[in-house]
Amino acid sequence: MNHSLKPPAWVDKVIDSLSPTDLSEEIRGDLYEMFVKDILNKNIQYARRRYVLNGVGFLFKSFFWKKSPYQPKPTPMLSTHFKMARRSLAAQKGNTVINVLGLVAGIAATLVILAVVRFELSFDTFHAGADRIYRMVRVSGDDMSEFRTGISYPVPVAIKEEIPGLNNMNTTAMEYFGGANVDVIDKSGTTLRRFREESGATLVDPSFFKVFDFGKGGLTWLSGNPDKSLVEPLSIVLTRSYAKKYFGDENPIGQTLRLQKRYDAQVTGVVEDFPNNTEFPFSILLSYSSLTKLNPGAPNEWTGVNDGHSVYIRLPEGMTQADMEKQIARVHAAHASKELSSSRHYLLQPLSNVHFDARFGTFSGRTISRETILALELIALFLLLTGCINYINLATAQSVLRSKEIGLRKVMGSNRKNLVIQFLIETFMVVLGAGVIALGLSEALIIALQPILNLRLTHYNFTDPAVILLLAAIVAVLTLVSGFYPAWTISRFHPIDALRNTFATERLGGISLRKVLVVFQFTITQVLVVGTFIVVSQMQFFQNVDMGFNRDAIISVRVPDRSAAGIKVLADKLRALSSVARVSFSYTLPSGVNRSHSYQDIGKPEAKEMKDYVVFEYGSIDSAYLGLFQLKLLAGRNLNAADSSRNILINQQLANSLHLGTPEEALGQQLKWNGQIMTVVGVVNNYFMNSLKEGYDNIAMRTEPGSYSTVSIKLQTTEGKSLIQAVKDIEKIWKENFPDHLFSYQFFDENIRAFYAQETKYAQLFQLFALLFLLIGCLGLYGLITFVVNRKGKEVAIRKVLGANVRQILVMFSREYVQMVALSFVLAVPVAYYVVDSWLSNFAYHIPLSWWRFVLPGVLVLVIALVIVSTKSARTANANPVDKLKYE
Repeated sequence: MNHSLKPPAWVDKVIDSLSPTDLSEEIRGDLYEMFVKDILNKNIQYARRRYVLNGVGFLFKSFFWKKSPYQPKPTPMLSTHFKMARRSLAAQKGNTVINVLGLVAGIAATLVILAVVRFELSFDTFHAGADRIYRMVRVSGDDMSEFRTGISYPVPVAIKEEIPGLNNMNTTAMEYFGGANVDVIDKSGTTLRRFREESGATLVDPSFFKVFDFGKGGLTWLSGNPDKSLVEPLSIVLTRSYAKKYFGDENPIGQTLRLQKRYDAQVTGVVEDFPNNTEFPFSILLSYSSLTKLNPGAPNEWTGVNDGHSVYIRLPEGMTQADMEKQIARVHAAHASKELSSSRHYLLQPLSNVHFDARFGTFSGRTISRETILALELIALFLLLTGCINYINLATAQSVLRSKEIGLRKVMGSNRKNLVIQFLIETFMVVLGAGVIALGLSEALIIALQPILNLRLTHYNFTDPAVILLLAAIVAVLTLVSGFYPAWTISRFHPIDALRNTFATERLGGISLRKVLVVFQFTITQVLVVGTFIVVSQMQFFQNVDMGFNRDAIISVRVPDRSAAGIKVLADKLRALSSVARVSFSYTLPSGVNRSHSYQDIGKPEAKEMKDYVVFEYGSIDSAYLGLFQLKLLAGRNLNAADSSRNILINQQLANSLHLGTPEEALGQQLKWNGQIMTVVGVVNNYFMNSLKEGYDNIAMRTEPGSYSTVSIKLQTTEGKSLIQAVKDIEKIWKENFPDHLFSYQFFDENIRAFYAQETKYAQLFQLFALLFLLIGCLGLYGLITFVVNRKGKEVAIRKVLGANVRQILVMFSREYVQMVALSFVLAVPVAYYVVDSWLSNFAYHIPLSWWRFVLPGVLVLVIALVIVSTKSARTANANPVDKLKYE
């Protein structure tokens, strides 16, 4: 026969290997008949193409697995698979419990993590055209190192007037109104109720609801009109919950609220509560036009800035971010001085980045980095993987016990497909059971974690389709990942080897996949344990580091009366208390998240260009300030009441920044500030005004009676009961002096701890995850050592009869696992070092990465693993060998 007229041989080989044995010859015969007809009717090339296509078609209509001539109906067989899987799992209760516990921990933690990630990623994504909304930010300083959100008050008005395309429809300004005293007033002017709102009060203009529509349904207006309710000065819109808080079941529209004991505002609207996942968690919306009454000079102040004053822009169609930034720079240069416009730059930040950029503040007071989001997602992935590893290791190890079962099934006619389905069903039942338990557990975990993480995941519940779909996906993926390899491996056993129990036994030795997975599992665990240990150490460093001032037993209170007479009366009464050690009045505090900021420029008298100036933070203080906070004078003298406002104290950092020389050399030197010449009379030590993420600030202070807004009180004691009594004594005096003002105080050290609230909360979360990783790893290790000990019971008995002691038997069992855990530590160290070093680089001051910070957690994990292995091994080592050998 001419070989060129033959059909493609590879098609015949594929048919022989994939089609049922009893059908392959028939299929090839039919294909060959069609092949010959195609040659006669067409040509050889056409016939070959048809042969390939017809061969593929036969395969799709047939089966991809070789089958026996008898094929049972699928439905009864599937039912049989489930029954056999249930019996098998019940027969291995110990392993089933270990697998379920490991998977429950992994799935529950993953559901919690993904709920947190989903919440964090959803911030302000629901606004129409959110991708074109930008926040104006301010970058200042000669080296552009100062990042702020505060925008000068005239800027939003100027850009709407002078930049084509900007108007009240796409540009909105707002100002945070912290520390608001809100009194409910009746028609006669009588105060009915008093409230102190530390957050949630904000000045907004009517265009706010045009720039931010809060999704498809929008923010529901229960009363009032978004176009009119915030137009007139001293108009207020309340959220539903705050309307209920102030007025109960009364109609709030037309009611009066007195702000700061001075300004009577009228309620003109009520809106539904703002969603939890927004950077605008407002509860009291005061009309932006009220600014002319609250701060009359602000609208014309191009130099001064308030970090609470923000501007948002929705870019007009056809305009890019870069184009808008150039236009804003043009407007700013036209109105501000040359020096100011060259050192202060207004840029645009996408709304999608606001929640993830910690350099700038937010109205919600919380941010999270995208690196943290990625870390959480990786932890979720690795938690699931560790649960899978436990299952794979225990399933492959148990194959030794099931080898005869597999052999008998194959002898009785079971094919590989049925065996794989059987083991996948077993895996599915375990994973599904674990998933159902984990779903309920995750709900409880989220409720418990919400106050710790300051989250409000109110959308998370059992019936949420997204949660059910996610769980279904996790169950499906885990079933395949965890079950396929053991099922594939076990189903490959040759019947004779399986019945003789030789194949599986051979697989127990050497560098097996089981050992690789154990090393991988403990590597992940040790990376997280080491990382968590270092993160916690850094948090402790934050709390205990010397910030350059005293912060113990100090409370701070905002004073409503800044007059010299009012301050003197209050100071005399407070100092008369036996529980009070010192009293000081100032514009702000040395540090803390709730302190006021005032950034300005200062330079030498000969300074002409902006590069000759440095940005500093200004504070007005009295003569008791240094003593109360224990700031050290490095040179010169303290300020006193008789000092001119042109005599200033500076810190050493400012002296260095302006090249004034040593503290002694800086004394008497003159500096130019706001066009005035100031004289340095003293130099104090450096101290941290902000968190340790940043370095020392340039600081200048002077006396300025009438500007003191805060009283700081140093108490005599740090004991709990005495502190409580001291606060009660202070509150009594407060009510005597300010009967119309609520007494609201804060401990200074709590204010400082708030710098690191976000890091502390996530450090607690990572501690929980490290514990989970360790728990899952130890569960798997316990299951493996239990299996090995049971398998080698007779071997241990023979060794004891031949003279082996308990220590030698413990070493025999422990050596392999100690080596694997030690190897995982070696692999984990460089990964952990890279991760924590990258994280610590975000802080100007941090702990050193000493070798013991890596070794100590590694030793802890090794000891825990050794205890687990030794405890289980010791039982077998101490058992009577007769009990194991009496049946031989």
